[in-house]
Amino acid sequence: MTFIPEQPKESHDVPYFDDVSRSAGWRGMATTKSLDVLKGEVGMALTRLGGQPLRFQRGRFEINGQSREGYRVYYGLETGREGEIAQGRLEVAALPVKREPRRRRSSETRQDKSLRMALFMLREALDGAWFLQQLSPGYAPLMPWMLVDGERTVTELWSQSGPMQRLLPDGGEFIEGEICPSLS
Repeated sequence: MTFIPEQPKESHDVPYFDDVSRSAGWRGMATTKSLDVLKGEVGMALTRLGGQPLRFQRGRFEINGQSREGYRVYYGLETGREGEIAQGRLEVAALPVKREPRRRRSSETRQDKSLRMALFMLREALDGAWFLQQLSPGYAPLMPWMLVDGERTVTELWSQSGPMQRLLPDGGEFIEGEICPSLS
């Protein structure tokens, strides 16, 4: 008998920005760094991992009925072939902000702080990935966010469809690390 676990298709519930604390493991709530400075730091962290930051696209994610501001961070990664660059995309969504008209700080100010916190924590996560890369031979920290078909990342394909065979084109097989049409 085979058991196939159900794969979650939506993200887990996250706390509101207004409710997080450092003691619960959250960081960057009170950063005074600007969005531009934080984007530069994320870019440097990507570079340290071997990526080439390309652009930051600001937008809004609709997750479990909540609207959350965030970024798509595009980067390139050399493939080992002369001058060939594969593209990747990281997505980071800020924590939602409570909409309470009587709060001291405006929701717009809290939203900006939540967005800066998201970039702060993304930079910290990428720095942690760099340490793991140093300690774990063969670890490829940017691989989960590489674009497979120009739109979906390796992680998205994995979480949406399960087994890795879904990464192969119909009838394809891996030969020397490349996706090739079937040899039949």
